[in-house]
Amino acid sequence: MLLQIFLPTQLRTETTVDTASQRPAQTIRNVTILVKDLFEEENLGSFYSTANSLKVNTRQEVVERELLFKAGDKYDAFVVEESERAVRALPFLRRVAITALPDGDFVDIVVSVQDTWTLIPQFSFSIGGGSDKKSIGLAETNILGTGKRAEALFADDEGRKKIEGVWDDRQVWGTNNRLVLGYFDRSDGYRTVGFLGRPFRSLVSPYSWSVNTDFADTISRLFEASEERYIYRNKHEEAQGRFILSSGEANELVQRYGLGYAYELDNFTQADASDFDDVDLNPADLSQDPSLLAEDRKFSGPLVSYERIEPEFISLNYIDKFERVEDFNIGNRFSFQGTYAAEILDSKENTFLLSLADGDGLSLSPTSFVRGELGVSTRMTSSEFDNTLFRGEGRYYNVLGATYLAGLYLGKHTIASNVRFDFGEGLDRDREFVLGASSGLRGYKNRTFAGSKRFVMNIEDRFHLVEDLFRLVNVGGAFFADLGGISRAAVGDIFDDNLYSNIGFGLRFGLPRASGGGVLRVDISFPLRDGPDGSNQFEPRILISTGQIFNSRMSSESVGAVEANVGTGFDR
Repeated sequence: MLLQIFLPTQLRTETTVDTASQRPAQTIRNVTILVKDLFEEENLGSFYSTANSLKVNTRQEVVERELLFKAGDKYDAFVVEESERAVRALPFLRRVAITALPDGDFVDIVVSVQDTWTLIPQFSFSIGGGSDKKSIGLAETNILGTGKRAEALFADDEGRKKIEGVWDDRQVWGTNNRLVLGYFDRSDGYRTVGFLGRPFRSLVSPYSWSVNTDFADTISRLFEASEERYIYRNKHEEAQGRFILSSGEANELVQRYGLGYAYELDNFTQADASDFDDVDLNPADLSQDPSLLAEDRKFSGPLVSYERIEPEFISLNYIDKFERVEDFNIGNRFSFQGTYAAEILDSKENTFLLSLADGDGLSLSPTSFVRGELGVSTRMTSSEFDNTLFRGEGRYYNVLGATYLAGLYLGKHTIASNVRFDFGEGLDRDREFVLGASSGLRGYKNRTFAGSKRFVMNIEDRFHLVEDLFRLVNVGGAFFADLGGISRAAVGDIFDDNLYSNIGFGLRFGLPRASGGGVLRVDISFPLRDGPDGSNQFEPRILISTGQIFNSRMSSESVGAVEANVGTGFDR
């Protein structure tokens, strides 16, 4: 077990669980939930008062369902801390704090949260990376205070028109079950996704179950020098169901055992004239070599999974979202999944699909940490290994706090860095890694580099200058450097002559009282070497996008351990 971290108050502002006062026989007497208004300061002007009156506050039962304790339970400090992390995971709440007030053999608990503005016009855009993406729509992430999300969006994604609709109910019929439905109507096809289940909300949760589907018929692409070099139509069908049982002491070691069934189909066909029209491309500009088309795949069979988690949590702000506190487990996390796809179950051939991931972390000081993760996935038939991926990634964060130079305030600084390596061997022909403006090298166009081996490293000095300007906006910025490269052959080729780099600076704008606390990023980047996309050395590139270029989450935390391995490198 790694050293337990106790963070200073000014950084760990929302964790107020009192563990020192716990007694073995203490019983929770009362649980009080306080939902604070969007703006709670005194002497509010008419604008802020009107916003408060228009916003429907989160219902107390929505917060209550996330809690892992109730009145009458024995007080357990770890369970209370896990509850705080579960409530903090709700994007429409901020400033989450759970306070334990001991009184002899009893303890009263106060849960305090603050609402955010959740009816948000969606004006998303990304320009300057060699491809333009624009969207407009409307999202409500906390409908009438129930925690349900609905989103409608129209997007233009590099010539592909899309209409998207999403429904997300975290507490179906007042339970801890979740339902997610999504429909995406695109000019080149469609995609529908669905999820119904009871996901793990904490390490205390005893079990999980899920059924998920993903059906699509769209145009996919391969790239070179930021341009499409080949397109094809991909019909994708996927369905999976599983049940996972958890055991162990939640504050020491959790082990999860899963059983399920998985089905996946991918059919590929050459693009025809109408397909080229759908994505606004000229057939004469692209290869139509049939040898580039991937072979059809079909897998159907039972799966088993295992996960091992050592809890070692830290909570910090000024990481990715200004003052928003984020939780990180720096304890060891190991996962395994194996699927046997048999011909007798309608698979194309007898195949064993394997995925492994192992992650760990280390506290370097009360305000700095490193985290890393390794992953491997492969497909085994009677004769060979196919579609093998080895990946590694690491993060380093150091929250320096307020910085001064000769008495001049320079903001609250955080040093953030990222390193990632992907090694593919015998990859399916529809799978390749890309690198460019949106994936780590800001000095070059999107997908300038493509291949089967990828390396990228980033470092940023993120500074936070002004907080809660007009009670609406946070303002900051960053100085950064990026380094990376890709090869279609040997790994050594990356470091021989395929490494590219850039330096730059930018602005960051946060919306602290909006759901999710997202960040708008404006970067100016200078490539240090001419690129195959036509980028010239030191020629500035302006990028406007949402979200950080990299964040503190490991890939397995963002998309799941298996998807982090087998879902990397596809254009869908």
